[in-house]
Amino acid sequence: MTTSRMPALFLGHGSPMNVLEENRYTQAWRALGEQLPRPKAIVAVSAHWYHSWDGSDGDGTSKNHSRFWRLPAGAV
Repeated sequence: MTTSRMPALFLGHGSPMNVLEENRYTQAWRALGEQLPRPKAIVAVSAHWYHSWDGSDGDGTSKNHSRFWRLPAGAV
């Protein structure tokens, strides 16, 4: 049996809009997925983690964090 190692890749997700739109980033990711063999496992490392923040701005009125202000309705 021959084994070979998959390449180690760093893939930053960029804008959340990359999930919703067809653009050069989604095209490049799709092409990469077509070129590489199917992996046996994927290790994901993220700076994001679960916490109990409810999305409010402190007074309970706003449910969208300011970093999402440019995203279309329904994207967050």
